[in-house]
Amino acid sequence: MWTKICGIRDAETARMVADLGASALGLNFYAPSPRCISVETAGEIAEAVSKNDVALVGLFVNHSLEDIETICQDISLDLLQLHGDESPEFLAKLAERLPNLPLIRAFRVREANLESIAAYLSDCDRCGKRPDYLLIDAYSPDAFGGTGKVAPWAVIQEYYQFTEWPPLILAGGLTPENVAEAIAAVQPFGVDTASGVESAPGIKSEELVASFLKRTKKA
Repeated sequence: MWTKICGIRDAETARMVADLGASALGLNFYAPSPRCISVETAGEIAEAVSKNDVALVGLFVNHSLEDIETICQDISLDLLQLHGDESPEFLAKLAERLPNLPLIRAFRVREANLESIAAYLSDCDRCGKRPDYLLIDAYSPDAFGGTGKVAPWAVIQEYYQFTEWPPLILAGGLTPENVAEAIAAVQPFGVDTASGVESAPGIKSEELVASFLKRTKKA
């Protein structure tokens, strides 16, 4: 099971999470987020885990193509996560500029089905580029993620077209207590958490991270 711990804010935490066996670390570049970091801090994190087998995922929310490209010139990211209102046209242009970086497109689901995702992917096909992965998060009117709200597992399980759509990364309120249940219910490619392994906003707990990763491996 692919596991991403998002909202890593410093090199020490990055080393801890990487050493515990996470598949990926999420680096948040969205300024309004309490987990946002500078490019300089991201560089320190990249250096700290350079010997670990862990991927670095850059999280962007409605950034410009130029801003994303500039950050990627400074930091060796492995994947890009678009967590805002980025259009299929934007995604296609980004893929042209950074063709070697897989794209994760995040959706905050609130409807009783996944029609918005189906429509988005149809437009992506028209533009010539689909996301490499889809991430489904819980909807919140006040934030683009990291709220601790649980995504609608039953809706995802019923409507996600696993054989036709990109691999699914499940997010939204995942904790050590519920991640095994979530995996059993949805059967995603991977899972993603931020607040679910924090002892305080933005502060990752080694105990919670270890427990989360242990339970994902057993699920």
